Amino acid sequence: MAKIAVVIVAGADQKDRVTSGLHVAKRMHDARAENGIERVEVFLFTGGVGLLEDTLPEASALIEELRASGIVVGACRNQLENWKLSEAAAARHVTAEFARDAFSRYAREGYTVFTF
Repeated sequence: MAKIAVVIVAGADQKDRVTSGLHVAKRMHDARAENGIERVEVFLFTGGVGLLEDTLPEASALIEELRASGIVVGACRNQLENWKLSEAAAARHVTAEFARDAFSRYAREGYTVFTF
């Protein structure tokens, strides 16, 4: 079975790109059984980490919806710390992981990665 990672690099200034990526992740997760998908993850990187600042309410709601449906949402640990967003991530149950480790895991475990 396939694994998918949706990496959000766009920030609040690119609302359509952000919301498209988050919607795609949710739709792939919802249709995973019929499409042979084992797991869908979302990873916030660069501009995507800034979405935890609540500057784009629609993205905040979508991130919560993803989490509630069982999708693991992660974010770059270094960027969370540098931008003082570690507490915001923890409050939303967003997993902090070094990007190098997440991306290496995606390669080792055969994830297909989509970037928005």
